[in-house]
Formats: sequence, structure tokens, C-alpha cells
Amino acid sequence: MARLGQPAPTPAEALKQTAPVPEEGPTHIQVDDFGNESVRDDKLDRLAQEMLSLHERKRRGEAKQRQLRSLGAERGFAPSGTQVSASARRNRFFADPGTFRRSQEALEREASPVDYDGFVDQPSYYALAGDDIHFNPRAVGSLQMPLPKRKRRRLFGWRRVLPFLAIALLVGVGLFSLYQFVLKPWLVQRQEAAITPQPVITASILDEMAAHTISIPAPEGAQIYIKELRKSYIVTGGYATFQVADYIWYELMEEVTEPSMEVELTPYIRTSSGEQRQMDSVRYTIDIPLSPITMLNPDVTRLEVSTPVYNIRFHVMQNSRVLINGEDYSSFVNTQSGFITYNADVQPVGDNIINISVRSQYYRENTVSINIYRAVQDIPLDLASTLDDESSNDSMTIHATTRAGATITVLSPHKNLDVSQLGSTGVFSFEAVFPKIGYNTVEIRADFPDKNPTTVKYDVYYLPSPDIYTRKAWALDSWGYPDLLANLTTRINNTQIYTFTGPVKEIVSNKPQLVLFDAADGSGSERLVMVENQTKTQWELGQRYRLYADAFGIYGNIPRLIARYTYKPKAP
Repeated sequence: MARLGQPAPTPAEALKQTAPVPEEGPTHIQVDDFGNESVRDDKLDRLAQEMLSLHERKRRGEAKQRQLRSLGAERGFAPSGTQVSASARRNRFFADPGTFRRSQEALEREASPVDYDGFVDQPSYYALAGDDIHFNPRAVGSLQMPLPKRKRRRLFGWRRVLPFLAIALLVGVGLFSLYQFVLKPWLVQRQEAAITPQPVITASILDEMAAHTISIPAPEGAQIYIKELRKSYIVTGGYATFQVADYIWYELMEEVTEPSMEVELTPYIRTSSGEQRQMDSVRYTIDIPLSPITMLNPDVTRLEVSTPVYNIRFHVMQNSRVLINGEDYSSFVNTQSGFITYNADVQPVGDNIINISVRSQYYRENTVSINIYRAVQDIPLDLASTLDDESSNDSMTIHATTRAGATITVLSPHKNLDVSQLGSTGVFSFEAVFPKIGYNTVEIRADFPDKNPTTVKYDVYYLPSPDIYTRKAWALDSWGYPDLLANLTTRINNTQIYTFTGPVKEIVSNKPQLVLFDAADGSGSERLVMVENQTKTQWELGQRYRLYADAFGIYGNIPRLIARYTYKPKAP
């Protein structure tokens, strides 16, 4: 309220007052026709108070906004790199499409200053509500917050160039060091090696033994002395050439087991002026061969036998040292022309290992191990140690011993079984019958109460004498060859014997020796026959032989025979 004597303030002046706006307004008491009183507030007065309060809040808000802007200008904006917009991001098209699609000029014309009861001021704020259809983001725009200017970085500068220069310098130093200390010395050495003649080493034969031929380059007429050989050689044609046997390096060594050895020769050169100096050493590798040993019986390293004694036969070189299971048999080598016979005791314990060690002159030690298997026997059953494994007759007497009181059963063809002493001493005998030429197996079984039966098998090679064998031979000629092919099964079962003369066309294998013969012997078309050599003659390629052989099988589409006797061919 205005004081007495002073004019009432205008609404604009009242808006600038700093005193708080009174919240209480005038009260009106209304009495109706019946005398009832009612207290009511004047709506216009209440509205005026609210408007004054609104103007006060807006004024304070503008003052606070100016204060914040001043403070923000002093501090500067955060370098976010983006624009800050005071408008809502929600699309306001659907609030009033018709109004929203009006032109920008029409919207600007409709905008007018705010007038609150005489208070006129151009507002510096905008509505933030997304539903305000009169709000134009383009008119308001986004708050462009200027970022502090940053110094533009140059594309080229010392800070960017220096690291690359340092890396390039390090790489250059490394490459130079590699060339100077590694590559260049290697190239120089290689060039010198290419220019300087090197010793020539080749394998050769000296006195039927392995050797090496050495050629050492030196000035013409110079003398080369070899320290290890204690010999001198004259240089002719630019080289001093000599031979060195390989065995000189190891012949005096007791134990030689390695297959090769590195050796070295030390040459010295003496020129015509008398000067002597050591040359570069000559190094090379030599092979040390195994001492030769030929197994005659058995020709395998593992076999199964039934006899308590097995005969082992083999051949070695003269002057060889021979050890059998650690026992020295060298004294028999020279007296028997290198043939050694050894009767090995074979126990019924499973594997019986026989080790044969041979050391020949100029060779390294060779060891052969033979595993003779004899099954473990619950009932002892031993064949006589004098039993032969070859027979020229179709029968042979077999003597054996077993446990007294045991029962003996001969499972192979036999006759004349004698068990008269079986109950007292366990000795018995019988005659084994050989139904075919070649290997026949004799089989015996012993039984005893509460014991596992023992079975013994023994192979005997049956070959009739030449007088008997050759008399039964059929000629393998133009009639006998097709007959053999047509009746092959019958001829094999009857062990039919054939004879023919022909050359060796091809040696298929050497152990056993399988050879392809031409039974036509050059007359007419070829009649090829595959023959296994079980004779005492070794066949050679291209040679002609007269053979006696029996039918055995078929090889591809040609017959296969086993030769028993070889003779020189008759003159054509």
C-alpha cells in the first residue's frame, strides 16, 4: 500500500521492489438476504498478488542467470567438442502439425515482447518444453559454446621427424655391422677357398680292402711328409697323391663298435730351399665294416626245437677271433678253414640265447644272437642228442626218453613202436616214416596223471639218393609241361619228379634262391618254370643247368618246382 502523501507505484516499480510480496490480501464478508455471513477473498486481489509473485521470481531468475553467465564467461566452457542445445530433442511435429509447419517468418512476426501490467522487457530465455508448438529450434538455435583456441599442430616438425631418424640410424648401424663383421669375412674366406686349391679325397681299393686316395696341392717339386704314415711324397702335376688303407686307423684297437670314424692326416711341406712348415690338416670319415659271418644252420635268428642239443654251424674269415657265449673257439677257425660247429645245450625253459661274437682282421666286431626256444615241459620228453635231421631213406629210427610210467603217443606216421622199457627207465623208440620228399615233421606226446601233456615236434629232411630220385623223373618237355599245368594238384600230392635243362632267365630272390628257368632251352616257345634251389650248387644268371626237381605249387600262371639236384648240362 502507498503511504499518505505519496503516489502509488506503478506495476513496473512495484516489480523492482526488493521487499517480499505480502501473502495476505484483503478479506470480504458477504451477507446474503437471509442474514448469513460468508467470508470470501477477492479473486482479483488474489490474482494480482500471484502476478506480483511471478514477476518477482522472474526478476530474480534473470538476475541469477546473468550472474551464472558472468561466472561461466570467467571460467570458460568445458572442451567437449559438441554443441549444447537448450531445446528438447523430442519431435514436436505431432503437437500441432499445422502450426509447426508454418513459415519461420510468420513465427517471428507473431513473437512480441512480454508485457506484464506495464512491465516491458525483451525476455532472454526460452521455453524448454517439447510440447510448445511456438518454439522454433532454428530461431533459438543451439548454444554455440566457443572452445578455447588450440594451437594447430604442424604436419612436419622435429618432434615427429627425430624418432624416424633415430630408427633409421639404428637400422643402418646394424646393417653395416652385419656386413662388416659377418658377411664380408665370409665372402673373403669363400673367395680365398675358391682360389686356393683344396685337398682331393676319394674312396678307393687297396689290396682288396677299403682305402682312400689323398691328393694334396703344393708347389711343383716340393716334398710332402705325412706324420701319421711316416712317409714322404713328391709333388708332381701340382699334387702329392698317395693311398691310405682304412684299417690302419683301427686295426690295433681292442674294442671297435662304431660304424664310422673321423680321421686326420698332418702334412708337412719341404720346399727346394729347405724350408719346412706344417700345412692344413686333412680330415675325412672312414667306414668300419662288420666282421663277416655266414650262418649255415640255422639260417634264422629264432627257432623252436624239441631236442636237448641243437647243432649250430657257421663260417668266418681266417684268423678271426670267435666267442660263443663268452667261450673262446678261435683255435678251431684255421684248422677247419673257418667252419665252426657248435652243439648248443637247449633246456626246456623257453628261450635259450646263444651269442656268437666274431672279430676279423681289418673289421669291427660283429655279434649274432640266436634264440632257440624249447617249451617248458611238465613231463620231461627228450629226443636223443645223436638224432640226425636229414635222411636218404624213407624211414628213420627215433630214440627218446621220458618219465618212467608215462604214456607215449606218436602222432606222426610211424611203425615198430617199442615201449618195453618205458615203465622202468622211460626209454622208448620207433621208426618214423617219411611220406614225402623234403621236410617231414615227427610228433610225439607224453601223458602222465595229474600232469600237463608234453608234445615234441622234430623236422627231418628226407631226400632219396640220386640213383633213386632221378629214376622217377619225368621230362618237362612239350608234353610234360602242359600235363603238369593241367594236373597240378595231383602231381603235387604225388610229389612228382621232373627233369629239364635250361638257362637262368631271372633271379627273383637269393634267400631262398628263387630262379626263373626256361625249360624249352631255346627250342621252340618258352616254357617258364619257377624253381626253388635246395641243391648244393649256387645258380648264376645266364648259365645253363640240368635240374631234378619235384612239383610244389604255382607261381602266377607258371608251375613252381623245388630242385633237389643240380648237374652240368649236356652239350647241345
